[in-house]
Amino acid sequence: MTAVPIGTVCPFAGQVTPLKGDLNDVWKQSACAGTGSAPVQTADAPITLIEAQGWMLCDGRWLSRNAYPELYAVLGFLYGRSTNSTGGDTFRLPDYRGLFMRGFDAGAGMDPGADDRLIPAGGTDKGNQVGSRQCDAFQEHSHPYQVTNPSAVSQTGQAAGTSVVEKQTGNPSPTARSTTETRGRNVAVNYIIRYR
Repeated sequence: MTAVPIGTVCPFAGQVTPLKGDLNDVWKQSACAGTGSAPVQTADAPITLIEAQGWMLCDGRWLSRNAYPELYAVLGFLYGRSTNSTGGDTFRLPDYRGLFMRGFDAGAGMDPGADDRLIPAGGTDKGNQVGSRQCDAFQEHSHPYQVTNPSAVSQTGQAAGTSVVEKQTGNPSPTARSTTETRGRNVAVNYIIRYR
């Protein structure tokens, strides 16, 4: 059997308890932000069942690059850089909780908003690269409809003639299912990353 490369992310259907229930704060400075507080997680996380098998939850925790050199070699400071209490550099795991994944466009032209993607580490800087983020959006569209207007009214109140005008609607309101986001049918999974 071929070994799974370090840095591989995959959906995991089992239950995984995150170290902390902190909100994803990577988005907080971008225009598509929610609110949240910065994670208060330690640089070297305790081992859990999936971690004993070489996997970690993609929950945005900070890790010591000295404690996880193989994973650091793959991710580097792509998702963030910090200094821990002993002065050592820490790197951040991606935080994929509650997010859909999209294949990196890499020049294929399938992501029309590729140039507006936000860098993985957070904030408002743009960068089209692996790990970059994109705000939610709803594509602008309209629908034609016809309006019949009477062109004249007789003394008895009857329409003497009509005209038909074609117009366009805006976005449908309300949509078929109104909620706080646009989404497809989905199932919740835990995204885990191979670290050793």
